[in-house]
Amino acid sequence: MSEYRWNGSHLLLVFLLFGYTRAEMELRGLLPELCIFAENKCPNPRVTFWLYTNYTRDRPVEVDPLDPQVELFRPSLPLKILIHGFIGSRNLTPNLEVRDVLLRTQPVNVISVEYGSLVRMPCYFPWAVTNAPIVSECLAQLIGNLLTAGICKREDIHLIGFSLGAQVAGLVANYVDEPLARITGLDPAGPGFMMQSSLRQKLDRSDADFVDIIHTDPFFFSMLPPMGHADFYPNLDQLNQRGCSYVSFWRFYNCNHYRAAVYYAESLTTSRGFWAQQCGGWFDFFSQRCNQYSGMPNSQMGYFVSEKSIGSYFLTTHEVSPFAKGPLVDVEMDVAELHSSLSQLAIKKR
Repeated sequence: MSEYRWNGSHLLLVFLLFGYTRAEMELRGLLPELCIFAENKCPNPRVTFWLYTNYTRDRPVEVDPLDPQVELFRPSLPLKILIHGFIGSRNLTPNLEVRDVLLRTQPVNVISVEYGSLVRMPCYFPWAVTNAPIVSECLAQLIGNLLTAGICKREDIHLIGFSLGAQVAGLVANYVDEPLARITGLDPAGPGFMMQSSLRQKLDRSDADFVDIIHTDPFFFSMLPPMGHADFYPNLDQLNQRGCSYVSFWRFYNCNHYRAAVYYAESLTTSRGFWAQQCGGWFDFFSQRCNQYSGMPNSQMGYFVSEKSIGSYFLTTHEVSPFAKGPLVDVEMDVAELHSSLSQLAIKKR
């Protein structure tokens, strides 16, 4: 009886081990495609570029990075290049929020960068972070050929990147022959970049003539220190974006992170504007020292930011759309009216 148990136990163990090994081998077979390091070459089949105009909004055209065709572009218009982030694609953030609004309201050509196979879940580090410079180099190759072909001018090119895509935008500066004109970083990714000692390895103000940043999740997915010429911190006093929750439809969802693209899209159409007050920095803001900067000019956050804006700016938003509160004098009046109403209510209760 004991011999039967011994043999049966070992047979069961062998079966389980065989099943585990087979499953592990199958998983390993999938991993090279799931989590991959991009080939260090440009053009790269995993990095593609799609042109959207008012005529091709629903039928985008893939642009050959080596030979972009002049006739595909609407002539003499600025070029906006949208760059998605981790687990993104050319149809997800910031494209989802920004692209159609841009085409509807602005005379522009739009190129959406697609590199989704290089940034799949759960392959953030080291795969997606390592792939970012290759995506940047291939985008720089396209930009160089656009300039050579006379399709656009250097000063008309504006890169708009979300999360990891914002870091990709910054790294493009390492590979272009002419300095970039403008980069907008929508909550640039922090993990994998925050501790980089070299500015060549992350987005910073030296990467373009003007770099504006919107920080909506500086304590989790993004980073708190200023990175651009003008850094905007909406709702920093709340430590959360107003109206946001970390749970949506019973699953985890970082609403804070994606609000950067939502605010940017609204900035294209709002008549009120996301007006922000300049302060010395986040430390001065938390120390309630912003009154020392009351003589400094306010600035609008978003698409129409003044390129003369320098420093760190702070603002609050509404909890639901429309999020923009307008000029700060209006916000101050709203606060004063609220205090007055509360005081009158307290008097009546007495």
